[in-house]
Amino acid sequence: MSIIRAITKLISFLVTTLLFYSLIMLCLLGSVIGVNYEKLRGYLLRTWGKVCCWILGANVVVKNEVPEPPFLLVSNHLSYIDIFVLFSKLRCLFVAKSDVKTWPFIGFIIRTCGILFIDRQRKRDVTRVNKLISRNINANQGIILFPEGTTSPGYEILPFRTSLLEYPASQQFPVSTVSISYKTNAQQEVAYHSVCWWDDTLFFVHFFNLLKLKSFTAVLNFGPDKILDDDRKLLAERLKADIESHFEPVITQKEFLEKNLEFTPITFS
Repeated sequence: MSIIRAITKLISFLVTTLLFYSLIMLCLLGSVIGVNYEKLRGYLLRTWGKVCCWILGANVVVKNEVPEPPFLLVSNHLSYIDIFVLFSKLRCLFVAKSDVKTWPFIGFIIRTCGILFIDRQRKRDVTRVNKLISRNINANQGIILFPEGTTSPGYEILPFRTSLLEYPASQQFPVSTVSISYKTNAQQEVAYHSVCWWDDTLFFVHFFNLLKLKSFTAVLNFGPDKILDDDRKLLAERLKADIESHFEPVITQKEFLEKNLEFTPITFS
C-alpha cells in the first residue's frame, strides 16, 4: 500500500511541478508586454508550494506572524522539504548551493525560475550573491537564507556562516527568523530520519521513502522581532540565538546519539 501511495504522489508531484513551471514561463514571456513577472511568479511559487505540501501530506502549522515582502529571512535547514514548506507560506526566493542546479528535473526548473545560487568554493562569489540579494528584495518578494550551510537531524541549530549576512549588516536591513521542525505520528518512521535529510542516503531514495508516509507535520515558528546589527558576525550570533529560542527539536540529542554512533552532515544549500 505504501509503495502505491508513493508512486501516486510522485506522479502527482511531477505533473503539478510541470504545470506551475509552464505557467511561470508564460509569465516570463508576458513580461515583454508589461506583465509584473516577479509578482506573478511569487504567487505561483507559493501556490505550487501549497499544492506540493498537500500532495506530500505535509500539514504546515504556522506560529506567529508571517513576514510580508520586502524581507530577508533566515532559517534552520533540515531537508529539501523546507523549500516547499516555506514556499507555501511566503512570496520568496532562496539562496541555494550551486550543486542543486545539477539535480535531475528539479535542478533545471529552479535554475530557470529565479532561485539564487552560490558557489561556496569561490570566495569571490559571495560578493556577487550579496549584490543579487540586495537587488531581489522588493515589494514583490523576500529572500530566504539557510546560514547553517547544510542540513541536520534537527536536535540543534548548527553554527551560522556569516558571509551572506554582509548585505543586511552593511545596509542595516532588519532580518526576520523562522525555525522549522517536523513530526510524524507514532505509527510512522521517526521524522528525523524520514523527513530530515542529513546522511548519505541518495536523494531519490530518501524522497521516495518520504512519499510512502501518509502524512507528517511541519512547524514554522516565526520570530516575533526583526534583528539589526552592523557587524555580520554579531548579527549571525543574534540570529542563531533567536532561532534557538523558538526551535522545537525534531529529536533530542541524547536520543539521536543513542541511535547513531556518528553524524556526518551533507552539504545541501
